[in-house]
Amino acid sequence: MRLPWLVLCLWWALVGCGGGTRVVRLDTGRGSPVVHVPRAEGVGRPVALGGEALKAAVARLAPGLRLSPRAQDAARRLFEVESRSGSYLVDVQRRRITPLGPGESLDAELSQPDVELTRAYLRWCGRTGRAGDCLGLLKESPVVTEDARFALALALAKGAVLDELWDAVKDMANPEALVQAAFWTAATYALLWTVPEPATKGVAAVLTAALIGYVGIDTFWALIQGFRHLMAEADAALTFDELRGAGERFGKVMGRQAARAFVMLATAAIGSTGATLSAKLPGLPGAAGAAVRTEAEAGVVYAAVGQVETVAIAADGFTFGLAPGAVAMSSSGTRGGGSASSGFKAWQTHRGMTKARGSAGPNREWHHIVEQTEGNVRLFGPDSIHNTENVIALDKTLHDLVSAFYSRKRAFITGSPDMTIREWLSTQSYAAQREFGLLAIENIKAGMWR
Repeated sequence: MRLPWLVLCLWWALVGCGGGTRVVRLDTGRGSPVVHVPRAEGVGRPVALGGEALKAAVARLAPGLRLSPRAQDAARRLFEVESRSGSYLVDVQRRRITPLGPGESLDAELSQPDVELTRAYLRWCGRTGRAGDCLGLLKESPVVTEDARFALALALAKGAVLDELWDAVKDMANPEALVQAAFWTAATYALLWTVPEPATKGVAAVLTAALIGYVGIDTFWALIQGFRHLMAEADAALTFDELRGAGERFGKVMGRQAARAFVMLATAAIGSTGATLSAKLPGLPGAAGAAVRTEAEAGVVYAAVGQVETVAIAADGFTFGLAPGAVAMSSSGTRGGGSASSGFKAWQTHRGMTKARGSAGPNREWHHIVEQTEGNVRLFGPDSIHNTENVIALDKTLHDLVSAFYSRKRAFITGSPDMTIREWLSTQSYAAQREFGLLAIENIKAGMWR
């Protein structure tokens, strides 16, 4: 039964716009969940990603991907949706699959509107310069129906970004397979949020945490409601033009920056596990900004998103199911001088700190995660800089590499070809500088940042 259009619009307005900022509950299954309220420095527009950044990310990811000729089936396996084979009827909203009996055929189920819509889809593929079944919507049915209909509406919503993806892979081997794999990974992930009481697990949970880092928790909440609304509209559409209208309306909700992040992360997720996807994230464009936002809005350190095992929707936000012990890595660290542990100690000068703590150890040096610049000391206070949580012992070689990296110009981090990383960091909050500092150590140690 479909909701009347007016009722659906009212529902969309209430769930998409009502209430304040969402919260995140961090649950390890031991004791009550930790309630994290997003901090102000995390709230804002999605992490800026240009078309060239998307192309660079896809070019970096593509060589390591193993692509299936049946992208839709591969995406279902990735997200642990029940495998389907042969002829079947599917009710996506109820997650109910009904195989047809021996000798039965879907031919009788074909309707003239479905046939006409399918012909319009093939003509659309031709107009975009990609003849045939360009998105792989007809691998399991002779017409565009059910989840393929939703997927097509999603593709039409991200038309410009989809063109950027095609442009990024056009010179690669088998570009059609790569685009279809990224497209169906994104579409199947979106479908997970259209069922009653939605939740994600495994690689989908890590993808959720990463996407929140790029777009923010409130935008992600709106996207979930948008996926559901798009499903209802796609189900009701009788023509290609109606489906395109639904997609274009959702595209305005999503926005191009969020769409690029969605496509990039979906590409990274192809064939991944939660752990391997987590390992790819720090090397992606916009990772520094995503790291700051994930910690500020979700309460999880970006390097630990692989510890996110489940994400479920709640009335006022989301519940993150974390691996045991992961809370120790979330919402930790000082916020500008506060004590985060019983062993916290602070000094007024670096000299006083080294006098009290002594040597960092053989071939090791003391390193300030938030740098001890004059500006930082003036803004945050000396006890926020010279303390046992901000000053750690690093291998001397690694310490030299980190210090040198901060003096370099890296536009993919700063957004400017003329600004050094240190200059860019000086404009950031304490929490943002700390999160970036931890990420920089891990990425430089892994050889991903130079």
